[in-house]
Amino acid sequence: MRSADIAGFAGAAVIVLATFVTPSMASAPAVVAQAEEITQALSGKVCVTRAGATFMFSSDGRYEYEGLWKNGGQYEIGNGIVTVMFDSGLGRSFTISRHDKVFYMEETVLYCRQPEPPRSLSGAEGAMW
Repeated sequence: MRSADIAGFAGAAVIVLATFVTPSMASAPAVVAQAEEITQALSGKVCVTRAGATFMFSSDGRYEYEGLWKNGGQYEIGNGIVTVMFDSGLGRSFTISRHDKVFYMEETVLYCRQPEPPRSLSGAEGAMW
């Protein structure tokens, strides 16, 4: 009788564990992002991370980073990578992947948007002082 209780408990534990594991296994795996989709996602955009770092990918190929330090350079997009040639002369390639509709730079989620247009300080839009 004691064995039946233990077997019943073990069976219930397996079902509960399977319930938690199955959804994560069912989601689509990360895939290497193609150059065209990376261009659509990043070019001309400002991207931020949860930690607050900012990456700017200008439409003209200029790259700016502001986070733990500031850095700039020129970037090129390829299949699965963004390669940056920094102003210092050093270069680095970053792996870009996509998990569903979310883009990752290495292991970091990127939240990208169009940059805000510069504000004019002349005319009716100027400061009120």
